[in-house]
Amino acid sequence: MPGIVVFRRRWSVGSDDLVVPGAFLFTVHLIWTIILSCALGLIHFDRSKQCVLLIWYLILGYLGLLLLSMAFEMCICIVAMRGSILDITKRSSMQYILYLRLTVMFIEAGWLSAGVAWLVNYYLDCEIEKAKETVLGMVVFNWCILLSVLVTVWCTYDTAGRSWVKMKKYQRSMRESEGKYHYKRSGSTRNWRQRKVLRAYQDSWHNRCRFLFCCSSGAERNSNSFTDIARLLADYFRDLDVVPSDVVVGLVLLRKFQIIERKAIVEQRKNDTYEYLSGAPITPRTQFLSLHDAGEDLNEFQAIIHYAYFAVRAYGWPIYLMTNKLGVCQLCAGLNCCCLPCSKNRPSDVPEIVDDNCCQCNYAALHKLTDLGDIEIIYATYHVDVGQTPFFVALDYDRKKIVISIRGTLSMKDILTDLNAEGETLPLSPPKEDWLGHKGMVQAAAYILEKLDEKQLVEKAQNHKPERGTPEFEIVIVGHSLGAGTASILGILLRQRHPSLLCYCYSPPGGLLSAPAVEYTKEFTVSVVVGKDVVPRIGLHQMETLRTDLINAIKRSVDPKWKTIACSIVCCGCSQPTSAVEMSTGEREVCEYMRSKEHARCVGIHPSDSSIALTSHQPLYPPGRIVHVVRQHPTTGQQALSKNEPVYQALWAANTDFDEVLISPVMIQDHMPDRVLDALNKVRPRHYPETIPLPVYTVESHGLQ
Repeated sequence: MPGIVVFRRRWSVGSDDLVVPGAFLFTVHLIWTIILSCALGLIHFDRSKQCVLLIWYLILGYLGLLLLSMAFEMCICIVAMRGSILDITKRSSMQYILYLRLTVMFIEAGWLSAGVAWLVNYYLDCEIEKAKETVLGMVVFNWCILLSVLVTVWCTYDTAGRSWVKMKKYQRSMRESEGKYHYKRSGSTRNWRQRKVLRAYQDSWHNRCRFLFCCSSGAERNSNSFTDIARLLADYFRDLDVVPSDVVVGLVLLRKFQIIERKAIVEQRKNDTYEYLSGAPITPRTQFLSLHDAGEDLNEFQAIIHYAYFAVRAYGWPIYLMTNKLGVCQLCAGLNCCCLPCSKNRPSDVPEIVDDNCCQCNYAALHKLTDLGDIEIIYATYHVDVGQTPFFVALDYDRKKIVISIRGTLSMKDILTDLNAEGETLPLSPPKEDWLGHKGMVQAAAYILEKLDEKQLVEKAQNHKPERGTPEFEIVIVGHSLGAGTASILGILLRQRHPSLLCYCYSPPGGLLSAPAVEYTKEFTVSVVVGKDVVPRIGLHQMETLRTDLINAIKRSVDPKWKTIACSIVCCGCSQPTSAVEMSTGEREVCEYMRSKEHARCVGIHPSDSSIALTSHQPLYPPGRIVHVVRQHPTTGQQALSKNEPVYQALWAANTDFDEVLISPVMIQDHMPDRVLDALNKVRPRHYPETIPLPVYTVESHGLQ
């Protein structure tokens, strides 16, 4: 950190990232130096023959190039290991070493080309067997090495690198000029120049988006989404000079600091926090769901589990195959392919299915939902586009509900909808300016509402079987991830027509609704968050907080990047505090870190450049009342179901509890729909034998799960 600037272009690699590439090339070239030296010493070269003389010169010259390359690679390793992550002054000579090494590489490529020419002209006729094989291996292997270097350079190529350098140079000149009294430029010219430079940087992000999502159609909606996403990304990364390895190191350091911080809070004698379960502080005020006795909490939780199956089935055949070992065999029986004889067994009253594949695999998986109860599918669409999400409508006769289930992220177009995360006013009548929602999900909810009205799906469901009371059925909207955020916003839009509407959101995104809208959704929405799921903790505001915390953690690191990454992989050789003096020093560092973190969040400036103000967006939160499913790994002395099986419990959480990303190996796994369903089922009391009580929270328990 920051990215190295070579040839007046910023690259997606730091000067301290070159330790491993330099060491790898040095090792490879050392091996070939030994091989070629042995060849020169052990093989007799009759230099009276032209082909032998040429191969002797070829080996001798390449040996000299290898020695020169090893010298530069050793310099690269030594310079790259100097200083900490932010201390780049000790590595300022790196770009000049790279220029010299690149020159040697061009000469090496020319020399290997000469080796190819020798092999073509003399390999079959020249009588010097062992030397011929050595040269053949040398040419082939080292050409592969050169190609791998080219691939590495291509991977670290930053399309925004040149415009980024221009932008930084312009910002630096502006700061220097503003400090001088003789600055004569007009403000309009200065602003025009700044807009031009920033626009060039934004255009480079726009080109990145178009490249990553090249399979998306060139519709106007997609083009507008690319522009919005490019603006957000350019704004987010404009003053954040980090490379991918910096993010990895920052996450490693941040996880370490988060664990130490939680441990320090638990061990404070004046603090009423007993322990942390899945990042949630357990205090005397924590409200766990009462699931042992029949009551409101138990009924609510049973409904949560019931409608979780609807949310998972909206994903169609991919998730069905993931969650069922015999899914392929079970799914084939329901396919509607003309070439399959089993298709004759399909029911005749098939609902309207839109944009499924030729064999209707998605509907075949969805139809398995009817095995869970008296459920009937009314309509399903798998059409997907930016701001347009698949969903289905079903009748649940057991609970007398009309269920609208919305699919989560499963395609690149869904990812575009997710990334379009800027706040937008909800399309209410009358409008409420302070009711904001995730822009992409607001568009998706408006699309589904339009489809419901266009095809009169709610009315069709109510009139489907009047003899079974369908006109009295109430609406329930469910969804997971992207579907959860869309379901919550759709619930707000539909509740004006259907006051009894309910909404169940599983793993909803964190940057979804503004505070006034969240308070309104608490009347009819229940959200579920499992463990340390990262998605309910991610929004533009939370990402800015994460950016600040990452930079703050990196700033506090005094170790080189390679050492931090190595210690996260192999603990051996990494120093740990052992003495009382070291422990007290560690406590002081924790307190100092907590203070610096709060200061950085409040001030909102870049720690390496106080003149740079980091971007700030209005906080958006997950919707409704939140059930947080936490896990506890029982310690010695506590009874558990098994040695490796954690105990799952559910508690009521506040919407503001998810304003910080918790770095954990399970932060992605906890978001998967099958993991959510599995965790919910494990919370149910029937999974616990009567002889094994749930853990009781005491001051002595300090598990950090």
